[in-house]
Amino acid sequence: MRQSAEATRRAQQRLRRRAQQGQSTASAEALEFAAYFLVWTTLSAAFPAAAILDLYRLRWQIELVFKRMKSILGLGHLPKKDPLSAKAWLEGKLFTGLLIERMVRNVETFSPWGYALAGPTQQVARG
Repeated sequence: MRQSAEATRRAQQRLRRRAQQGQSTASAEALEFAAYFLVWTTLSAAFPAAAILDLYRLRWQIELVFKRMKSILGLGHLPKKDPLSAKAWLEGKLFTGLLIERMVRNVETFSPWGYALAGPTQQVARG
């Protein structure tokens, strides 16, 4: 899929910068491919490109969730050797992560008064 002109310009700029750091030049083919977003898949050609990109986008969202959980909850290292113990530890961490996600979502809409305010809140003047 062809990228926008701005995305192409940024990608070509990155290629040129990397080539300069490696004391070489970016090839014409690399600069041409920078204009496209490429996804390799084992799905058949019957799948429309838009559907493949939607699946890729969904997969990427899942990857971001796991990356966030690894950094916040320490999922990057399994401190257990026994398979059952490791599974229980991992499931506990995932459950904790899901609870945190839900709590964050609920906090965004929480009102201490039990209802949403009609308009933006105003500060009371002190004086």
